[in-house]
Amino acid sequence: MINAADVVGALLGTLFLTLGLAAIAGAHLRSDRRDPFLVWFGAFTFLYGVRLLARSDVIAATLPLNPATFDYIDVSITYTILIPAALLLRAIFGAGPRRLLEHLWKADVIFAVVAIGWDLASQHPSRAMSLNPPMVFGNVAIALASLAPRAHPKTWSRDAWLVVGGLTIFTVTALYETVRGGIFGRWSLEPFTMLVLIVCIGFAAANRVFANERRVAAVTRELETARRIQQSILPKATPAVTGLRVASHYEPMTEVAGDLFDFVVTPSGQLGVLVADVSGHGVPAAIIASMVKIGLATQRDDVHDPGAVLTRLNRVLYGQFELAYVTATFLLIDPAAGRLTYASAGHPPSLLVRRSGALERLDRGGMVLGFVPEMAYATTVVDRLGPGDRIVLYTDGLTEASRDGGEFFGDSQLDLSLGALRDLPVGQFTPRLIDAARRWAGAATGALNDDVTIVAIELTA
Repeated sequence: MINAADVVGALLGTLFLTLGLAAIAGAHLRSDRRDPFLVWFGAFTFLYGVRLLARSDVIAATLPLNPATFDYIDVSITYTILIPAALLLRAIFGAGPRRLLEHLWKADVIFAVVAIGWDLASQHPSRAMSLNPPMVFGNVAIALASLAPRAHPKTWSRDAWLVVGGLTIFTVTALYETVRGGIFGRWSLEPFTMLVLIVCIGFAAANRVFANERRVAAVTRELETARRIQQSILPKATPAVTGLRVASHYEPMTEVAGDLFDFVVTPSGQLGVLVADVSGHGVPAAIIASMVKIGLATQRDDVHDPGAVLTRLNRVLYGQFELAYVTATFLLIDPAAGRLTYASAGHPPSLLVRRSGALERLDRGGMVLGFVPEMAYATTVVDRLGPGDRIVLYTDGLTEASRDGGEFFGDSQLDLSLGALRDLPVGQFTPRLIDAARRWAGAATGALNDDVTIVAIELTA
């Protein structure tokens, strides 16, 4: 016969099950998914709700299942619910001294597997239930041993104390009813103290989620500020130099990037072009790129020797950062003389595409910047440039565009694309070259797997 206690148990079970599913769904919708707090809170609440429903005569009368099925569900959850409980404590308070909570949930997994296996092997639900009270008491003892040494108002937040208060009320009630049975006969206080615990944990969870989301929003704002700052150090437009057509294309993989390009126009009408690439991505790479920009800005009046430009940049950068490096190419074009000079520091070779279609790699250079303080970079001269000749500078994000199988776009595909796009004006050439790499990599609408910068200069009549 169904009584009020069964109805209340079914309602509370439905409430806990719904709250558990909502918490798990919320954990997957959050911008920061690294915090497992909501996942274990949801799993614990969900399992507790299912167990209440399995014990309710209302559900048994509604669902046409064998009564033994409900018994197996009940005892199986009783064995396993200790696992998310231990993981929830670890998520709130950390692993604890000697990583007690880290070992606790693993022991709970072993117990659950053994107990459920024993019940199934004996074809009798609750065969291993006699082992459950000692396991519960052991969990409580280990949790207290982990939390008690750190129970100090200055080390725990208000939310932590709130969770501990709700957990204490629930644990005392659950332990009493596990050993002595219900306090008020058929009416069990455990589900109601569970509701108190859920409210305490839910309040702490809400505060934690909102705090994390505010932190993520602050980081997002800072990244946007960093992106605007980096955009401000890039050239606003390509320079107008008699005898040259210039185009550039810059595509960062993230909000901020480690690629950099810059132009210097000399009083005599020569054009200096710097293309640099800092290893890594994000804010650290962008900061180093800004240092390269400043290093070039300090020598804008003395760029007639590209090798000397890179040598001075190397001295500026040496010792300024660890676990990073900078590759760079500086190239100076004299359109009136039909000559270019260049120096390279570990950078992919610039490409000279003659009007006839012949391709030359400007591949002489030295090691990357910032490693050896007295490194001297040589200047190489290329003569006999004529109208229609095109120079292409790029970063390795172009040639290292890769397919799912790991195959790179590489020099061979780059050479083929240069030939196919040779007759396009430079303004159309640079974006089409990146599109070619993107299509080849299968990222037709998405970003490539590294920052990409391309600068193209064509000599005119």
